[in-house]
Amino acid sequence: MKWKPALFEASIIDMMLSQQFHDYVEKVKKTDCQAALRRLLVAGPPVYIFDKNALSLAENTDKYVCKLWYARKPEEEVSAKLIGALEGKEREKLWKELEQFIIIDGKEEDDKDANERSKERAV
Repeated sequence: MKWKPALFEASIIDMMLSQQFHDYVEKVKKTDCQAALRRLLVAGPPVYIFDKNALSLAENTDKYVCKLWYARKPEEEVSAKLIGALEGKEREKLWKELEQFIIIDGKEEDDKDANERSKERAV
């Protein structure tokens, strides 16, 4: 694991920790674009905070941010797990429930390619 600086201030990181999981679930439930829905569901419900630009990962070694360190409390590391995020069987159950929003007959040609690209990134 390698420590890297976040490109957002601490209050934004705190907001992301508290809202990112809930926002993901709401986005899945409310999206009217099947291609976007499939892209959201490829990796499943998020567990840890993420932002491809502000929270970059070490080159091909880290899969997610697991701990945060704030300069305001230098002696304390904070879990990067999203508030409300589920793990294990509970996460799998939610993932299956959210997949019910996909309309199989409405699949477009582009969806398969986007889905496969997302799966490759998630691995």
